[in-house]
Amino acid sequence: MPERKTVTKIKPKHFLWGAFLSGCTVILIAWLFAPSVISWGLRYLASEAQISKFEIEVKNLDPWETRMEDIFLENEEANLSIGSLFLQYEPERLAMGNIHSLTVRNLDLKLDGKEILNEILDLDTQEVEASDEQWLERVSVFLSDPRLTHLRIFDSKVALEWRDFSLPLVFKIKGDYSSGIARTIFDGEFSGFPFLSEIRFWEEDGNTFTDMEIEFSDLNKIGNLKYPISRLAGVEIGTEFSIQKGDLVMQGIGRIEGNNVKDLFFEFNGSNIAGELFDFEFSIEKAISFLSPDDLGGIDFRTYANFSVNDFVDLKGVALGLEKDGQSLSIRSSIQEMKTSEIFGKLKISGLSLPVLDLNLSEIENLPLHEPHDIFFKQIELEDSLNLGEGSINIFLNQDMNLFRIHVPPLNAILSELNVRLFGLSFNGLFDPNEFLGADFIQVLSCERALLGEDSLVENLSIGFRPQGEKQIFVDNITAKLKGIMADISPANCTVTFLEGTEAAYRIDFNNTDVRFGRDGFELEGLTGSVSIISFDPLITAPKNDLSFRKFTFQELVLEDGSFSFSVNDEGEFIVFDFFVEIFDGSMEIESAKWKIYTDFVKLDSLLTDVSGQEIVDFFEGMDLQIDGNFSGRFSFSNYGGVWDFGTGFLQLNPSDTAHIKFSQGNLIYQGIDPNDPEAKNLKLTAWALEDLEVDGMRVNFKVLENERQIMMSIKGLRETEDQKVDLDYNPKFIGGLQDLLRWKENIEIP
Repeated sequence: MPERKTVTKIKPKHFLWGAFLSGCTVILIAWLFAPSVISWGLRYLASEAQISKFEIEVKNLDPWETRMEDIFLENEEANLSIGSLFLQYEPERLAMGNIHSLTVRNLDLKLDGKEILNEILDLDTQEVEASDEQWLERVSVFLSDPRLTHLRIFDSKVALEWRDFSLPLVFKIKGDYSSGIARTIFDGEFSGFPFLSEIRFWEEDGNTFTDMEIEFSDLNKIGNLKYPISRLAGVEIGTEFSIQKGDLVMQGIGRIEGNNVKDLFFEFNGSNIAGELFDFEFSIEKAISFLSPDDLGGIDFRTYANFSVNDFVDLKGVALGLEKDGQSLSIRSSIQEMKTSEIFGKLKISGLSLPVLDLNLSEIENLPLHEPHDIFFKQIELEDSLNLGEGSINIFLNQDMNLFRIHVPPLNAILSELNVRLFGLSFNGLFDPNEFLGADFIQVLSCERALLGEDSLVENLSIGFRPQGEKQIFVDNITAKLKGIMADISPANCTVTFLEGTEAAYRIDFNNTDVRFGRDGFELEGLTGSVSIISFDPLITAPKNDLSFRKFTFQELVLEDGSFSFSVNDEGEFIVFDFFVEIFDGSMEIESAKWKIYTDFVKLDSLLTDVSGQEIVDFFEGMDLQIDGNFSGRFSFSNYGGVWDFGTGFLQLNPSDTAHIKFSQGNLIYQGIDPNDPEAKNLKLTAWALEDLEVDGMRVNFKVLENERQIMMSIKGLRETEDQKVDLDYNPKFIGGLQDLLRWKENIEIP
């Protein structure tokens, strides 16, 4: 009965070292398996298999060295040729199997790749001799008593040949071995892709350790691997990926225990890498990665890098961490600094921390996409115009994956162009992932307080808006508290457009906008038109901006169907022109108006046409006066130091046959006059005449003197009854400004 050989199935854990490195690069596969391949070839040729050809020429043979040349072995599956083989030894040690040095030149091994590739790529099903499985255990035996001190292999090649496919490995080896330490340098080219490598084994404190280093200094030649990898994997590799330059160094260390490598640790260093992926040019300035697998299939992976893509984005301090424990996988990532180009608006983000993803690999299809995830950042800057302080962004994707919510808790911000500081700024938005900048959902931006310089500008600000693409925003509503007064712009119905290629940077279009203030009955309805803004700091607009409104209400004052044009110049002047509005059943035109927006100074000159006298009287509450007739004239207003007042001007009654005055409070005219005063009788007649006066003419003059303002009136008319007739020419004078006039009963002075 023939002797039975002991066989066993190779288990993946026994090849953890080789399996991981093979997954990193095919070069490493060749490095690890080349000795095995050579050994297999020699063993196969030297076995009981039929060797069709065997040649050797011994050039020198003596007690200290042996030189052989032109060695050739061949059979159907492989052939091996060696240009020269040189052995050096000491006779007494040779008898014990020890060789001082072995030098090999021009080794050329050609192997039928079919069986070799099956051995390498199908390890889980292959059976080999049990003695061959324990190659790592032999390392300790070799280190304790190296039988070879020096190994040199020059100008050599191993090729796997399969049909019309050849996979060449050109290499050289330099090995130095002594008791307790073994060092092997293995350099070469794998299918035209060069590498430099070194592996060491050593003993320390009763343990056996190993480390290795592989350097790829010409990553631009990685394209040489596309064809062999395509043939090996059976998948065509296109031109989507390429590397133009770069360096990569791979290092690993571990402890050998039996036939396994324990305490594995790998480090990968890349620098100055540039390439292209799917038409995107990328560059990696620096990258470093760490990998620690364990015996139970766990993985701890960390990587850090600086890279950019197509000059679109520049990333510094990118960190990625993966931790695998059984079926649990945790992914963490962060970016120290991210900058985008002008295409994305010169965005800069510092201290970015992305959401932590905890996955169950047994249920990998159930990704935690529908859970809230938080993104943290230290600072966000946009085009030197917006600066967001430390904060976070909460993102939630709904179950149907057609909507996601974004929430930004309150943070502080600076609008640099406007010199505005925002406190308690927050955001709530709802977006369609397929139409991020065009979703028809109202987004809400809120702010607790805003400061312009050191002055409070606004409080409790809330803006509802909808993005209309990259360059446009539709504003639905705005609420805010301005100097303690609540303002409500609803519906806002305005569109903000970010302009390019024009002098103006922004355009605001109003379409029936309503504005209301909570105090004093201020309300503007139906605002329509457009405003083009050149700059916000300082505020400068286009030379002409046209607006109109349906109705303006301020307390008892009502203006209707108004229209005007305005501009703000680089001197901070708000200039109004072409102003027309219906008021007091007549009309008012602003001939000139100027407002210094950074001061309290306002001045305007107006032209009044056909305004109702009764409407004017009714504006001054508490005045029991009826006037039939319309007035025209010129009138000016000013605001200085926060106080509104009138300037020089006049109002004159339009000629009419029906003008009439009825004043029932005539006692105010002679109030306080001594009844015995000769003037008392005339004042009483004046009062009687004003109770029902047919007016021939009436004029009101507004006069500004050095220390006071005066209102001088001229009233002419006739009252006639059966008992009495008064032909009136009355010229009263009121001392006081606009504020006094509004409180006329308290301040009236009749000379």
